[in-house]
Amino acid sequence: MDRTILAMFAVIALSGCTTKDSEMTRTPPAFSADDESAVRALVNEFANTWNRHDMKGMHELDTEDVDWINVAGNHWRGKAAVYKGHDTIHRTVFAKTSMRVEQTVIRSIAPNVAVAVATMMFGPVITPTGQELAELKTRGSFTMAKREGIWKIAHFQNTIVDLEAEKNDPITWDETGYLPGGKESDASRQDP
Repeated sequence: MDRTILAMFAVIALSGCTTKDSEMTRTPPAFSADDESAVRALVNEFANTWNRHDMKGMHELDTEDVDWINVAGNHWRGKAAVYKGHDTIHRTVFAKTSMRVEQTVIRSIAPNVAVAVATMMFGPVITPTGQELAELKTRGSFTMAKREGIWKIAHFQNTIVDLEAEKNDPITWDETGYLPGGKESDASRQDP
């Protein structure tokens, strides 16, 4: 009799774990059309404020606790620090730089949380070494949160696109980590 009761408790406990695990691994709900439109509009408004060099307007798009990793790898924490960083670069090296969004891919990762990956073109750009580039391609990853019914940028990270590496996107590398048929790939397969 005691074993039967213990077995019943074990079954109940395991079924609770299974339910909890399945809830945690479920695909997040799809966006409503309004949410997807609002997230896409937020990316576009980021570009619009950049082009107007309107830092006040740009940072109205951010949460108070925003984290920002710029293309040079600087990590700015909080709305005031992000504003100060952008205000400085828009008065100096990016004072004449415009930006356009080429493509935006959006997905929901949890209720009221979205990720948008935007391919963006900036130009002209003055690099930290003083070199002027006609145009620079980047990919920005926006993590957005819907708070009090409004979508805002909670985290942003931007990366310069290596145009040679982009040719292998999506990944075409073999199991060695090198491009198929390349010298590195052939050499790594030889016995020592």
